[in-house]
Amino acid sequence: MTASPLCRLEDIPNPGGIDLEIEGEACFAVRRGQSVQVFRNSCPHIGAPLNLIPGQFLDLEKEYIQCSTHGALFEIDSGLCVAGPCHNQSLKAKSCTLINGEVYLADDLERSR
Repeated sequence: MTASPLCRLEDIPNPGGIDLEIEGEACFAVRRGQSVQVFRNSCPHIGAPLNLIPGQFLDLEKEYIQCSTHGALFEIDSGLCVAGPCHNQSLKAKSCTLINGEVYLADDLERSR
C-alpha cells in the first residue's frame, strides 16, 4: 500500500487552514510557515465544528485557531485551548509529516512501509 498525501503545503494559506476529510471524519490542516498540524474539526467543549465558513479556522490576527461557536482560542502548534470554556483542553491531533511539499498522515506512512 502506498500512502497518499492529504494535501500540498501550497494548498494551505500561510498562515491559515483548509478543511479535510480523513476516513470519513471532518478534520482540518493549519499552517504557519513550514509547520503544518492536522486536527479533528471538533471543539472539545461541545463537539461542534470549529469553523462556520470553509477554511476559516484562525482568529482575525491569525495567531490562534478560533472556535466560531463560542470564541475559544487554541494554540496552532499544539491545539491547546488557552482561552474560553474549554481552557486547558486540547483539540484531537492527527500526527502528520511534510515530505517534498506534501502533507501525509504519519500512520499512513507507517502502514505503507
